Amino acid sequence: MKNETMTLNIQHEKKHLHLIPEKLFMYQGFQIIEAYNKEQSECYYLFFYKTSYLTGKSTIKIKRKSQLSTILKKGIHFSSDHPLLSYLLNHNKIHSFPALIPLWEKIQKRYSPLEASNILTIFDSYMKKDKIIKVMKDSALQYRREGQLLHTYQLLRLITDIYPSNKWAQEMSKNLQYQSYQSLYTSHPSSLVSKDPLYVEKYCYQHLEHDDSISLLLQLLQKENRTTEQLCLFTHLLVTNTSDDPALYKQMLASLPLDFTIDEKVELLSYILRNGHSPHESLCRDLLGLLKKSNRYEDLLILLTKNKALITSKDLPYLHEALLHVNWMENSGWLSELTFHFDDEISSSQVQTLFQTFVPNLLHLKGLEYTEQWISPYCSRYPGIPIFMKIKKMAYLKDDPDQMYALGELYYEFKQLSEAVECFNWELELDPTNTRSIKWLSKLYLEMGMVEESKSYQYMLREGI
Repeated sequence: MKNETMTLNIQHEKKHLHLIPEKLFMYQGFQIIEAYNKEQSECYYLFFYKTSYLTGKSTIKIKRKSQLSTILKKGIHFSSDHPLLSYLLNHNKIHSFPALIPLWEKIQKRYSPLEASNILTIFDSYMKKDKIIKVMKDSALQYRREGQLLHTYQLLRLITDIYPSNKWAQEMSKNLQYQSYQSLYTSHPSSLVSKDPLYVEKYCYQHLEHDDSISLLLQLLQKENRTTEQLCLFTHLLVTNTSDDPALYKQMLASLPLDFTIDEKVELLSYILRNGHSPHESLCRDLLGLLKKSNRYEDLLILLTKNKALITSKDLPYLHEALLHVNWMENSGWLSELTFHFDDEISSSQVQTLFQTFVPNLLHLKGLEYTEQWISPYCSRYPGIPIFMKIKKMAYLKDDPDQMYALGELYYEFKQLSEAVECFNWELELDPTNTRSIKWLSKLYLEMGMVEESKSYQYMLREGI
């Protein structure tokens, strides 16, 4: 749940680049990371297709009607803390920016001419469109020579879809020999999932405002085992939903791969909760359980106290365990600034039990004055709670030299041994024959592991000093 800035180390044109990812886009099978150098003076785009790394490009200007421009405008946008970004970087070897010519050779070996042509269009901000269209035209003509008329027509549609002003593709697609294939594309796209999944995916992304397009796209991604993209789509839908949607959340859970780790699930759910517009109660419950199971107590505390939801009785076991196990020394800064927003059903006794763990730590790290100020809002809501009354009594006694003995006993109750020693030493200075203070000091020094000091006070008692 704690987001760390990721840095990409790239060797490019005899330069060693340190790039910081800032944005992430997903659209029609492509994923694009927008990154900058540390000085924010240079912009780079890293291109992926179906989560496989293609290459990266330094980009000063984006062509207005390019595919890159379309993706940045219409694509699903994620912030850099989305788990997809970590997945892309961890599951690909990204050490350089492969040149387009050798990259194109690899693409042709791995994908069909239709899909390879589609991939090539993503680079039309860096290549002449005429050159890309020529490659697509040659592939279409090769299909036609082989008698694969459906594939020919699909490539013609792809050209006219991306580059609608291309007259050759427009005229060619009107040929009578493609008439039977034209009718296929007048029916619902669901009938083309097997024949032309590339077209179906493009159609769905262009109509994501419709539920049937979302369902069809999820179906297509599942069929092609593109689990990561499927989960990203789910996160987008859950984040942008203005109301809780338990059915959609259950659907996402059902799509999680069997080898999905607890940490991966935590990051996924955390992103949704952090960026979403609705409370997602089931998701929040699951996340609390996962954080507890994986002993992520700091994250558990952040989840329970930093969001807008009130702490309920159901949350108390999680909150209590987190407060018992959280590392105060490593997290003292933000822990001392925590605020607890309790639901009306929370009783005074429950608050007392909870703060018996929290307040002594706060007292130890921030001192009496800060602790008294911190408890003040809770005192008015929960009057008479013993732990609050003790803190207020300590604050009242601290300026009275005659009350150091009582203050020392209270400090001891809170396990603040050094402060208690100071109080009893003060009391002993006022009355050197006070055996009660001597006994306390011997006891305290022994508990603090200062054996010699403890013995010296025992000696004072034996000598009757």
